[in-house]
Amino acid sequence: MREIILLLKTKILSYKNSSKNEEKKRFLRFIIFFSVGLLFWLGTFLIFFRVLSYFASIEVIGALLASRLLSMVFLTFFSLLIFSNVITALSTYFLSDDLQLLNSTPVALSSLYAGRFVENIVNSSWTVLFFSFPVFLAYGLVYNATLLYYLTLIGVIVPFLLLSAALGTILILILVYIFPARRLKDIIMLASIFLVVGVFLFIRFLQPERLVNPESFYLVMDYISNLKTPTSPLIPSQWAANAISPFLFGYSGDWGFFLLLLWSTGLAFVVMGEWVFKRIYYDAWSKAQEAKSAKLSRSKIVNRVLETMLRPFPSQIRVVVLKDIRIFLRDTNQWPQLFLICALVVIYIYNFSVLPLEKSPMPTFYLENLLSFINLGLAAFVIAAIAVRFTFPSISLEGRSFWIVKSSPLELRKLVWSKFWLNFFFLLIPAEILIITTDILMNATNFMLWLSAITIGGMTFGITSLGIGFGAYFSRFKVENVSQIATGFGGMMYMIVAVSFIGLVVILEARPVYLFFMSKIRSIPLTGAELTEIVVLLFMALILNVLAFVLPMKLGLRKLASLEI
Repeated sequence: MREIILLLKTKILSYKNSSKNEEKKRFLRFIIFFSVGLLFWLGTFLIFFRVLSYFASIEVIGALLASRLLSMVFLTFFSLLIFSNVITALSTYFLSDDLQLLNSTPVALSSLYAGRFVENIVNSSWTVLFFSFPVFLAYGLVYNATLLYYLTLIGVIVPFLLLSAALGTILILILVYIFPARRLKDIIMLASIFLVVGVFLFIRFLQPERLVNPESFYLVMDYISNLKTPTSPLIPSQWAANAISPFLFGYSGDWGFFLLLLWSTGLAFVVMGEWVFKRIYYDAWSKAQEAKSAKLSRSKIVNRVLETMLRPFPSQIRVVVLKDIRIFLRDTNQWPQLFLICALVVIYIYNFSVLPLEKSPMPTFYLENLLSFINLGLAAFVIAAIAVRFTFPSISLEGRSFWIVKSSPLELRKLVWSKFWLNFFFLLIPAEILIITTDILMNATNFMLWLSAITIGGMTFGITSLGIGFGAYFSRFKVENVSQIATGFGGMMYMIVAVSFIGLVVILEARPVYLFFMSKIRSIPLTGAELTEIVVLLFMALILNVLAFVLPMKLGLRKLASLEI
């Protein structure tokens, strides 16, 4: 126990000392993060409070709908926790710089496992916990829950976190151990395959297309019996929902059984994780230190194609772009992220293809174009999510050798703009594919198709500029793992600003789109005032895109120019 406390204490002191000289900046970041996080927290709470209040007003099936939503919430949190723990465990147990020292000391393996397990569960779970609390608070307030509900909720959350952390740790330990030497980077690829399958199954579990298909249920009792059927009695998320449901909806379920089932399973997997850790950790860690050869980046054909494609560009820009592409080809750590994103994009498009819009009680023409417009914001959010993983870290990927770049004859402005254009085209291609494909699948009008394609192209300029600018302003040239760059304070601020930018553009274009389609539906031409309003709002959206394109790049360049290496 003493060794575990010592290991945790060193981490706490390390974090404290690393920011000791930046008290003012640290306090400012805390204020900004707390304020923005509080807004998101309140927004989540209000949304769930309104939805649950509506469910509570529905007789007979209102409680069933809220119960089904609760099981979906737990299933979502469980999926996110597993994903987060798998990624974090790889860095915590195998890629951290201090492991070279720790593994050479006489620290017991059980102490090392426990200390890293606590660190892993904190790093991977705090975000999910933060955003889950308003959901459970909304449930408690709407259904007038007693103190016993909140105490039981705490008793459910703790083993829920233990179970997800233990599963993620065991999965990474086994994958690192099984893979042959010099193949560590491919572990994430295999883990991503499993995660993609899990996400796909989760989405298909929800079956969102049935919500607009009135033929799914022939009788009211059939519908009610379907709501009563649990998602799966073998999934821990269903155990958690069953444990707290009696305190919300007045069910006479055996909540004690499911609570004990969660605790026994969670603790059993923690013990199993320690057992696996003691037997294979040293062998797995030894294999993890061997690097994989980068054959693709050495290919003469690949290099010749790249040089031919970039020949029209100036020599300084060509050198920077070639360097970044070759680094990406060598760093297979980022390939699984690209694979995972591509798979999620395919799932995203597939779910639009199976929506039975023609069976909806709403007019098909109106519904198709409404979903097409909503899809514009969703597609832009997907592109922002890709950018935070690839565009935002691009400046920080220069690493400790950034002083060489800054002291070289290469202009800093050309370096930053080279990274901008490379990332812009990298994001523009999936953005246009995503928006055009989904609009065609939904039979959107040509007006909506062109508006969406042009708007997503303009927003890609802003999303890329925000990624490069924020990445330069919050640059981190000293990190243990590349994945830590996007998950830090700067990455979170980038996502908040990018989502706000996307939301403002969509809001500005909502009124013009509404006026245009109302004119089409009513067969009444637009008046002069309406045309003026459309032009003004679209011009404001254009100005917002220009500002998002210009300002972040200027701020990022100014920050890098003043940076002392």
